[in-house]
Amino acid sequence: MAAIALAAAVAGCATGAGEADQRSSPGADGYPVTVQTRHGGVTVEESPSRVLALGFAAADEAVSLGVTPVAVAADPETLEAATPWLAEELAGIADPGLVSADGGPNLEAIASVEPDLILAQTYQVPDATTFERLNAIAPTVAPDSEALNVDWDARLRTTAQALRREEEAEELITGISAAFAEVGGRVPDIGSRTYQWVRADPGRYAFGNGSVLELFGLRPADNQDNTQTGDPLPLERTGELDADVLMVWAPTGEDRDRLAEDPLFQELPAVGASTVYYADLAFANALNSPAPIGLEWLRGELEPVVGQLS
Repeated sequence: MAAIALAAAVAGCATGAGEADQRSSPGADGYPVTVQTRHGGVTVEESPSRVLALGFAAADEAVSLGVTPVAVAADPETLEAATPWLAEELAGIADPGLVSADGGPNLEAIASVEPDLILAQTYQVPDATTFERLNAIAPTVAPDSEALNVDWDARLRTTAQALRREEEAEELITGISAAFAEVGGRVPDIGSRTYQWVRADPGRYAFGNGSVLELFGLRPADNQDNTQTGDPLPLERTGELDADVLMVWAPTGEDRDRLAEDPLFQELPAVGASTVYYADLAFANALNSPAPIGLEWLRGELEPVVGQLS
C-alpha cells in the first residue's frame, strides 16, 4: 500500500536538477501559508519552485510529496552508501558545500542557490540567530519542536504544509503505518516483544532512537533510551542487551570483529534467535532520520528479522 503510494509520488516528480516540479500541485491558491516553527511563524507567500533541502531527510520528504528540490545538502560521493533509496533522485542535486565543516548551514552557499523555500530539521536551526539568517535568504521551515529527534510524521506534516501537499502526506502516513503494522501483525503477541538499537563503540554501547520499530508493534526494552540522553552501556553489562530484536551498528571493521569474538555478545538471546540486525551507515541514517522513502527501505530490511519472531 505505502510502496504503491511512494512509487507514484517518485514517478511523478522525476524532474532532475531543475525547477521543483509543480505538476499535480494542489494549487497555488493555497498560498500564502504560515507554518509554525520553534522560532515562530514562517509565511510562504507563493508556491515555491526552488526548494532547498538541508539534508537527505528533508529531501526524502519533498520527493515523496512530489517535489524535487533544486539542491540538497549531501555528498554525491556517498549517496549509495548513505542513502541508497534516494541515490538516483539526489545524484544531480547533492551539494556538500551547503553545510559547513561543523554541520551548520553555509549561508553564502545556500544564498547562491537562490531558493524560495528552505526545508530544515530542528537541530539545524538550534537558535534564533541561525534561523533568522536562513529565513532572510528564504522562508525556512522546520518542525515546531524542541526535541532532538522529531517524530517522522510530524516532520512530514510540517514539510507538507509548506508545500501545500497535506493530503498526500496523510496518505503516506496512513500507508506506511499500515505496511509496518501488517508485518508486525504476523507475529503472535507482537506487543509483548521488545527492541533495542545501539551503536557499538570501543568499550561501550550507545543507545540510539529506535522508536520507528514501534510501527511494527514492538515496544522498547526497559533500558532502551530513545531520548539519547542517558549513559552508554559498558561492555561488562553487555548481557543487558536482551531485547527480542537487537539492532547494532558497528561503524568500523574492528568493532564488527569485536562483536564476533565477544562471548558476552554471542550469548545474547537475539543472537541465538537470529533476530539481530547488523546495521550499516544506510540503516543508521534511515532509522535515525526516518522519512517516507527511507522508511519503505527500512521496512524491507527489517521484515525478515521481525518475521523470525513468529
